[in-house]
Amino acid sequence: MSLKTCILLTVLVMALTSFGVYYFSFDALAHVLSCTGNYYLTDYQIYSLAGISYQSRMWLVPSMVYEKRIEKMPLVEDASVQKERNGRLLMRVQEKVVIGYYTKNNQYYMLTIDNESIPIEKAYMKTIVHFPLLNGFSAAQRKKICAVFKKNEKTLTRAVIEKIAEMVPYKTSFDKNMIKMTMQDGNVVYTSISSLVMMAKYQAMLTRLEGKNVCLLLDGTNDAIEKIDCDELNGKKTSSSSSKSLKKTDTKQESSTDTQSSDQTTTQDTTQDTTSQDTTTTTDDSGLVLDESTGLYYDSTSGYYMDPYSGTYYVWDDTTQSLQPLSE
Repeated sequence: MSLKTCILLTVLVMALTSFGVYYFSFDALAHVLSCTGNYYLTDYQIYSLAGISYQSRMWLVPSMVYEKRIEKMPLVEDASVQKERNGRLLMRVQEKVVIGYYTKNNQYYMLTIDNESIPIEKAYMKTIVHFPLLNGFSAAQRKKICAVFKKNEKTLTRAVIEKIAEMVPYKTSFDKNMIKMTMQDGNVVYTSISSLVMMAKYQAMLTRLEGKNVCLLLDGTNDAIEKIDCDELNGKKTSSSSSKSLKKTDTKQESSTDTQSSDQTTTQDTTQDTTSQDTTTTTDDSGLVLDESTGLYYDSTSGYYMDPYSGTYYVWDDTTQSLQPLSE
């Protein structure tokens, strides 16, 4: 055997020995695992996707391999892995924004802000606690909802989405294309798809209205919020103008008494006074009547409604079947 061959073999043996010593040494292991940017997935789930643990020899696997493994999860938009000499392995993850989940053919799907439907595997079912159930919407309706969240993604954040427990289509006498949202705090919010942007102000509006287990109606056109009677939403005109109905009834009764004796008139007037007292819930010094279904004060003389918080006056619009701010 030549001297050159012996030298090469010696070098090869030393290299293999050094590699073997390092492979089984403590320095080859990942000492610290760190993950940032994940909102839906847990750190442990990220580590499992990457195939990394505290027993992994992190320097023997290229960072790109770890990144590709994580990005195979459809919920992950992007991933980067950084290795540090102290044995720290840092994983930065960017997840897609999910606005809700729905079921189709016994399969659960996450719906992203880009209208992408991602099947939810059994191992990731716990992620649905972060977003609402979208129940009963067509594909076209889901697309429109996604468009609103995408357009306003800076204000309709994950924190806002997480406050919603369920969203379902809803029809009323004045709008057949509404959404009913049951909130995590027990309140119910009604809105059109275009007015979903106002959910960014939900907490502030709720505080102002002192809401608790109430129904709120969002009006994106007028940038307004109304507290309404949940049971009377379909007949909002009737519930919002109960005092008006009473006034019309009184007028009809007074016309009828013109053809009867004065004793009958006196009896009916007494009955009407009693009815008015039973119907009126609260009257302030100015003679305004509190309409509990709207939270506004009603002036039977002018027919106007007043917001006790802002002092804004409203008038009932028969065309839109809703209360509209009184133009100055």
